[in-house]
Amino acid sequence: MKRIQLILILFAITFSSCNQIQELKEKIKNKIGLNDEMKISEKVPYSIQIKELRSYYKAKDIEERAERKGVDAYIVSEESSDGIWYRILSGAEESIIKIEELKNEIQSKLSIDNLEIINYKNIRENLVVNINDNVEESKRINSKKPDLPNKLFSLIEKFPKDDNFIVKNFFLVNCPDSVKNIRKYKVGYNLQNDLPRGISLKMLMKKSKCIAEVIYEDNLFGDKLTIDIVTLKKNHGIELENLQKATFLPSNKKVNQLKIADYFAEKILSTGEYSFEEKAKIKISSKFSSLKSILLSNNNQNFYGYKVTIKPKKNKDIFRTYFILVSEDLSTVVFSQSTEKSDEEIIEIIKQIGKSNGLNDYDEFYNSFYTLPSRINDEFICFSTEKLTSRYAKERRNAEWSKKMVGHWVTSAHFYGDKTRNWSVSLFDLLNDEKVNYIYENLYLKTKRNESGVKEIGVRDRTGLIDLNRYPNELSFPASRFVVSINNGNGGKSKESNLINIGNLLQLK
Repeated sequence: MKRIQLILILFAITFSSCNQIQELKEKIKNKIGLNDEMKISEKVPYSIQIKELRSYYKAKDIEERAERKGVDAYIVSEESSDGIWYRILSGAEESIIKIEELKNEIQSKLSIDNLEIINYKNIRENLVVNINDNVEESKRINSKKPDLPNKLFSLIEKFPKDDNFIVKNFFLVNCPDSVKNIRKYKVGYNLQNDLPRGISLKMLMKKSKCIAEVIYEDNLFGDKLTIDIVTLKKNHGIELENLQKATFLPSNKKVNQLKIADYFAEKILSTGEYSFEEKAKIKISSKFSSLKSILLSNNNQNFYGYKVTIKPKKNKDIFRTYFILVSEDLSTVVFSQSTEKSDEEIIEIIKQIGKSNGLNDYDEFYNSFYTLPSRINDEFICFSTEKLTSRYAKERRNAEWSKKMVGHWVTSAHFYGDKTRNWSVSLFDLLNDEKVNYIYENLYLKTKRNESGVKEIGVRDRTGLIDLNRYPNELSFPASRFVVSINNGNGGKSKESNLINIGNLLQLK
């Protein structure tokens, strides 16, 4: 009898293990696309769209994030009238009732209210469900370090890295050693920015070696957070107590940290009369790297400063909060603000300063910044990146080529040469060569080549377009994953040969 019971127990264990293995196999099948019943199709035409993006790899980030939150997700691609989009979907149902139930379940898990129900019949014409073998996008370019001052790379590396963010907007400004040369950097201090009120970019440039700003956007929820990091000059002009200018170890460090932060806090508060004003001291510890921390073999550095909160009279229910923080070595100022993130969330992100490779960890930054020349004689002024919106297409009268650019990143870098004066290069990252060929050669060139005052020109074995002025306004051409535009700025004196030479210096492969 005991022998029979033992056999039955062993059989039950084996049967249970087989069931678990089978369930695991089914999950794997669903994940790798062998079981298409879980994906949108003619048979199960309704699905929930979590997000749609231009980049497959950014879509993968959201797919993985959704799954960490307990939501099964998958990616499909669609060739719409304005180009290829990657849709992150969840589930597939045959009825509206069932998909509404799934929508409510997903919304509760992701805490998102604006999920969209997708109907297969409306998108099936150019839909690719199993796309793993059809992705032509390269995640990272391979290039050398651009020929730029080391202080800029040190600043870039300070920014926090968070896998839940994309870099929606970014700028980097090189500041002149002498205030007398500030006019030469006009394009830098005229950059659109999200600095705290009362603090202008021009004023800040006079006190700084270099400045960078990032507007992060949550890849799932769309919440935005701004962080500005400033590297101060030693002779920044802010009055301090007992500052030992010959060393990085001032004796009265905390007092001077607060004095620098207070200088900027008062700039904010002096911008108007508010129904509520508060200036509270704050301390945040970070892994920020500095000469002092290296000397002391300690990567932790305390940031001291103020949290400034104001309540404009016209906006009775809206408070604006700004963080102003200064590093212990008095070399770095951090500003941060968000109308959507809580103070606790902002502080946790600031704590990540110096813990990674900074902006180098973001493909949308890296793939453009590291395309800049590895050797160049002209002086770098500034660099900015933004994600193109529908506004870009509207400003170009919704030309077919312009609509297909929306959703991609564009980067502009400005330089100054003694002979050529102001010039810039803009890189429109379309992610792969096939898309570049279609948008530039099939669409853009066809609409522009018959216009007066322009001619076709060969650049890097490709056909580009240039205007016929003595100092051309623009040279454009396709190259690798980019559409490149090289321009004379205000007062620029680059001739055709100069612009072609710049195109040849770019690290385009």
